[in-house]
Amino acid sequence: MRFNQLFCAFVVATATAACGQSFTAATPPEFVEIENDYDDFDYRAASADGLVFAVREIEHDPEGSRAFWARAIENRMRDQGGYALIDTKDVKTAQGIDGTQLRFGHDEEGRPHLYYVTLFVTDDTIYIHEAGGTKELMEQHAAQVDWAVKHFWIK
Repeated sequence: MRFNQLFCAFVVATATAACGQSFTAATPPEFVEIENDYDDFDYRAASADGLVFAVREIEHDPEGSRAFWARAIENRMRDQGGYALIDTKDVKTAQGIDGTQLRFGHDEEGRPHLYYVTLFVTDDTIYIHEAGGTKELMEQHAAQVDWAVKHFWIK
């Protein structure tokens, strides 16, 4: 199967989230969970000033390594979203789950924005933890972003 076919399968899998959440998202202080129709998200929360967290849970099919999925996300963000990869770092939850955090940047209406995608991959499920907003908001809420990732829990 060629990369484009695998990536298309990934996009289809993203659009069809797994039934029932197999995770507990941590809502940091100063944020509230947004309880509505999440469309492509299984969880969303926001700060009063507009910083948003979201989690997607998708079936891990076709199977690939965390590095593979990180690269696929990087390519999609660059090619389709116009985002530039700023940094990649390894993260670990308090539960001991290893993850990869991709940090992207782009300008929107002349203002710099940051978008962090943290990826956790198990045998059955891919979890995509997202946080984004203006650069100013992301820097202001850096501790809450880190806290939410660290306290993400897989059941």
